[in-house]
Amino acid sequence: MPQFLDLPRELRDMIYLAVITAEVPQPTLGKVHWMSEFQWVFEPQSSSRGEYGCGYSLDQAPQTCANLLACNRQIYTEMGEIIQIAKRKDMVRVKLDCIAEDECLHYFTWMAIPLVKTSTNVGGRSRTISSWADRMMDRYLTCPYRLLSSGCLAGRSSSTLISQLWVDVRLFGDRSRKWFRNSNPPDRTSWAICAALKQVLEKGPNFSTWKNSGNTTTVDELVLNIVPQPSIPKERYLPEDFPIGEMRDGVVHPRTVAKELVDVWNRIWSAEDFKGGFYWSLIERIKRVKVCINEETFRVRELRAELERGQEEQRRIAARVGW
Repeated sequence: MPQFLDLPRELRDMIYLAVITAEVPQPTLGKVHWMSEFQWVFEPQSSSRGEYGCGYSLDQAPQTCANLLACNRQIYTEMGEIIQIAKRKDMVRVKLDCIAEDECLHYFTWMAIPLVKTSTNVGGRSRTISSWADRMMDRYLTCPYRLLSSGCLAGRSSSTLISQLWVDVRLFGDRSRKWFRNSNPPDRTSWAICAALKQVLEKGPNFSTWKNSGNTTTVDELVLNIVPQPSIPKERYLPEDFPIGEMRDGVVHPRTVAKELVDVWNRIWSAEDFKGGFYWSLIERIKRVKVCINEETFRVRELRAELERGQEEQRRIAARVGW
């Protein structure tokens, strides 16, 4: 029986690409014991942050292809070349599936985590200590401070970079059932997705863990892809501008959900209510947001650029008034 490296390079490249782009089977609504496969958030206080009615899959998150990369130098080199080709073709996606049923229940399941970039810092000083305080401690607490900041006793911190986090928002159900199944505020889908993102960025990919991971996770590009219900005639769709807080028989228009996913960032930016402040960390950890409908771009927001412009303006104002 031939060994893997005995295969022609063309076949090895096909295997590499299959590993990089592999996804778990897409979940479907309504199968036996469906609801028991998710960890649900139904606490009354979760309504204030928009997480009420979120279900997180209890399945283990898919493994990355790091084990294959670590086999030997030849596989590392060959697979690295295929990874670069796949990235240029936008095929390397950390993918999360979200089923939005009746715009009120949201089921989150990992589909693929092919690659992430994780780095560990050893001996770094605390980011919460100001530079002047850091120098003072280094000068006056020389022995214990240096001892704790180096060697085996050094503090460890890790960071993970996700190049592209792709979220498929699959729409199911009817607007008429929106209020009967969930008494949460009307803009449920946008806040449910924010809740899942906060869970991933602060607690890691394992949805069964509710403690902060201690790892700093950032995203270069977040893609929120709206997937309309299959085989729905156009006459069933409600108007695009149909208010999200009103109820009527009909299917929500994909552009209505897309607008909701664009507008939620304005709510977070303004931080005028509890939810806006609660999800402010998403602004700091996500560089760019792209909202799509069936993989066609609807809107793009450069969150990092907006944040840097705001910080620069804040510094100019502070300098002008002498803060």
